[in-house]
Amino acid sequence: MPEGKHVQAMFSGIAGRYDLLNHVLSLGTDFYWWHRMARRSGAQAGKRFLDVAAGTGDSSLALARRGAEVVSSDFTQAMLRLGPAKFRARGLQDRIWASVGADAQRLPFAAGSFDGVTICYGIRNVEDRARAYREFLRVLKPGGQLTILEFSRPRFGWLRALYDTYSLRILPRIGGWISGSSDAYRYLPDSIRQFPDQPTLARELEAAGFRNVDWVNLTGGIVALHTGRK
Repeated sequence: MPEGKHVQAMFSGIAGRYDLLNHVLSLGTDFYWWHRMARRSGAQAGKRFLDVAAGTGDSSLALARRGAEVVSSDFTQAMLRLGPAKFRARGLQDRIWASVGADAQRLPFAAGSFDGVTICYGIRNVEDRARAYREFLRVLKPGGQLTILEFSRPRFGWLRALYDTYSLRILPRIGGWISGSSDAYRYLPDSIRQFPDQPTLARELEAAGFRNVDWVNLTGGIVALHTGRK
């Protein structure tokens, strides 16, 4: 099975358990990372945001809590069914504008539809990143901002050693056990380890046409926030 198809099938199969996986496998730091993403994205009342690869909706919720109206998009319909329930449970149902199944490389939205686009832990699984960046640029309004929250490369040698041990050995086993599928996370170690470092990703965004590209490291560089404007 091609890698992209495997990833899609895996997420479809474990959607109901993905929240627990998120929190366990990130050691609880995902809440902090989502909060930083939402704040840096510029989300606020009166702004419309597209959250690509939204998963079960936690990143979309972080944007909505800052007042933005959100379109949650993901290639896995099973994931998208979970997000709206979270919005209703928190009294934010008026903030979710739509929940749409879509591929990051082919977004079904008109040019200039959004004030901001965010993608959290999803860009590493896109087969053609350059095409996805062009799509993000297309659907943004002039001056709109793209914000990417993604696993990165820790800055410190000892932290990188721990990170590699966790992602290569511990994470696939825990993920497989919780998800009920022993090979569910077989794609993760390579997708994380082979992902571009911060300067390389910044150059990719500039090549796609984004300006004012910048990044900030979180938690010692385990995660990085990249931003760029149309």
